[in-house]
Amino acid sequence: MVYPCFIFMDGLVILILIIIVIIMLRIVLKIKKNKIIEIAQNDKLNEIVQKLPDNVDVCKNILKKLKNEDVKIEEEEKTNCYYFIATDKIILNKDKKYFTRIQTIAHECIHSIQDKNVLWFNYIFANLLNLFWLIITILTIVGVITNYILFTGIMLIFTIVFYVIRSYLEIEAMTKAKYIAKDYLEEQHVQEVNEIVEEYEKLNNIGIKYTCYSLIKAKLILLFIYVLIGFIFSI
Repeated sequence: MVYPCFIFMDGLVILILIIIVIIMLRIVLKIKKNKIIEIAQNDKLNEIVQKLPDNVDVCKNILKKLKNEDVKIEEEEKTNCYYFIATDKIILNKDKKYFTRIQTIAHECIHSIQDKNVLWFNYIFANLLNLFWLIITILTIVGVITNYILFTGIMLIFTIVFYVIRSYLEIEAMTKAKYIAKDYLEEQHVQEVNEIVEEYEKLNNIGIKYTCYSLIKAKLILLFIYVLIGFIFSI
């Protein structure tokens, strides 16, 4: 009866630690998603950037600057902008409302020129990680896995690998996007370039921390769910 007792206590401690880590990261990084929205709602800058070409044209121009014109571009209603390595395609939102769209498009264009080996690893590993979580969760529920602490450790190691790779890709893209966006705005003879770039810097200061926090938080929540399931079925 001693061994189950240790498993019980280990699970409880892990659950508490996950909650503490999520809260601690949110406090230390000063995560303020509303601040990102506030920065984007700059009527003066939004009006200026709305006069620039549509998102597809902006994307083509930036890809030309990056010497990567083979990438496919698709525009959809009410969707987030993202680059999909499996089809080598950039998906854009049709919305021209916010001045932040130039930096966002530049961000996705930069993703398209990042190391393809790293991009493919991130894509495959992220999907395998989700599949691994689903399988061990089911096996724990049906009783095939009895030592869920072991698989919690494995899941944690995989999560660290995922986070290192994904955060590297996102931080690099967010950091470089500001400079690419600045070059584009200067080519378009936008007089308020410096003012816009200053806002991009503010956005990045918040956005990079928010992105990193969101990435690790999402995986920690999955880990929490698994440990909770293991904890319940071990009682």
